[in-house]
Amino acid sequence: MANFGPHQLGDTRLVEPRVAAGRLLDFWNAWATEILVILSLTQQVALLFFSGIRRQQGRSLKRLFLWLAYQLADSTAIYALGTLSLISTLRQHRLVAFWAPFLLLHLAGPDNITAYSLEDNKLWKRHLLTLVVQVLGAGYVIYNHIAGGGILFSLGAALMTAVAVAKFCEKRWALRCANFGVIRESLEAEDAEQLGKCALYLEGRAPRGGFKGKVVEKEEFLMLRTHAVFRVCMSAMVDSSENPGSYIVDILRYLKEKEMRYMWTLVEMELSLMYDILYTKAPVLHTLPGYCIRVVSPLAVVASLLLFQFYGREEGDRTADVAITYALLGSAFLMETTALLSALWSTWTFFFLCATRWSGLRHSALCLKRWHRLRRMILSLRRLAHSTGIAG
Repeated sequence: MANFGPHQLGDTRLVEPRVAAGRLLDFWNAWATEILVILSLTQQVALLFFSGIRRQQGRSLKRLFLWLAYQLADSTAIYALGTLSLISTLRQHRLVAFWAPFLLLHLAGPDNITAYSLEDNKLWKRHLLTLVVQVLGAGYVIYNHIAGGGILFSLGAALMTAVAVAKFCEKRWALRCANFGVIRESLEAEDAEQLGKCALYLEGRAPRGGFKGKVVEKEEFLMLRTHAVFRVCMSAMVDSSENPGSYIVDILRYLKEKEMRYMWTLVEMELSLMYDILYTKAPVLHTLPGYCIRVVSPLAVVASLLLFQFYGREEGDRTADVAITYALLGSAFLMETTALLSALWSTWTFFFLCATRWSGLRHSALCLKRWHRLRRMILSLRRLAHSTGIAG
């Protein structure tokens, strides 16, 4: 019978942890990119659905989850892009490299959260440098891994990259616009009287006796007036002494004399709009370039999906990689469509339409009440999502 000494038994005990660690390392080396991409997508979904809880009191556990998702989202996407750039130019990695534009899109983030605190807005120049580096990195990945895969497949990657870069730049500009100094300058440059034409499209007064449970009509009535006098709130927040304009004075006088019972609700809505300015893409979203990006983005995703379906798949692609690619395309389409609908129903859009130079668009949307009908329909869908727990 063999006689094993203590040192030999100790060596045997050390073998199993080393084997387990080696297997774990092999698993990470084989699936690191997939894991990082799925993690990045999960963080974007969390930001999209849970960012609204910051407007509410309490829910500390959800706030912690949101904070972690916000803090880790950029790091995860950047690390994943770095991993893609280090992958050798083997044929089986061509499909994985197609994920680079989606990681850029994740760096752009959803429309309903750009900053978690005011300090994030002050770092917009640092984020701009990150933009340049990451776009160059994504371009390197696409050139090395996709350029030889056919013109149509490369076109699909180029479409997603263009959308991602546009939204990436938009986020950085939104961070800049949320600076108090920039807001003060914009108020000084803005023609207050020119905005007075919006009062022409506001309903005269609330129904006698209130809205009697008609929550949607009440919200629309109050929110439009809140936005009409928002200039006063912004001036107070940034310590500006600019003239608010005669039409704002008239609206405030009317509210004081006729609708004083809604004044506290109006104040809450003013603070909500200020939240949009400071912590979301609202300053740049509700502009002509912003609307154009939101209309083009879902179309670009659909085009990329079709190009990938017919020209991007190959027999050597792993099933898991194909499934992840479809998940990225499908989630991108859903999130971009959500962003488009959210932009269209917003009261910010109402005032964009009021000030637009396209009289035909203004007449069709406001005079014929088409925008109001669209807003009420989307609000109903939004309320349904909240009631079922789909949205936070």
